[in-house]
Formats: sequence, C-alpha cells, structure tokens
Amino acid sequence: DVEVHMAYVDQQRLDGADQAVAHGNRRKRAFDRRVLKSTAGEVVFAPGQLVQVYANALEMTLASSRKLQPRWSAPRRITSR
Repeated sequence: DVEVHMAYVDQQRLDGADQAVAHGNRRKRAFDRRVLKSTAGEVVFAPGQLVQVYANALEMTLASSRKLQPRWSAPRRITSR
C-alpha cells in the first residue's frame, strides 16, 4: 500500500514538472509572438558588427547544470552575409 502511494506521489511530481515546462513554453511562444508583431521581424547584421549567439538548447533540458551554464556566447564578429 505504501509503494502504491509513493508511486502516485512520484507520478504527481513528474506531471507537475511537465506541466510547468509546458506552461513556460506556452508563455514564451506568446511573448515571442507579441514581440515579432511589434518589431520589424528579421534582423540583418552588417559585416564587422559584434553579435552574441543564444544557446536555446539549454531551454529544452531539465538538468540543473543548465542554471550555471552561460546562455549567450562570447561576442563574435560578423565576417560576411
């Protein structure tokens, strides 16, 4: 009986974590949609400009190490289009 309750609690915890991630992804999509409507959309960089690359692969993982990893790259210079 205790094992059944512990399995139920574990499943509830996993379902809650899954719902939290799904909610965050829905909020991100809604925010991105709002931002894309309010700005020009595509950004064109000229050679010589400095840019940073966002590591979005860290968004899709639940590993706690992602909290400590940098999400933006070091500045990079655009060389050509």
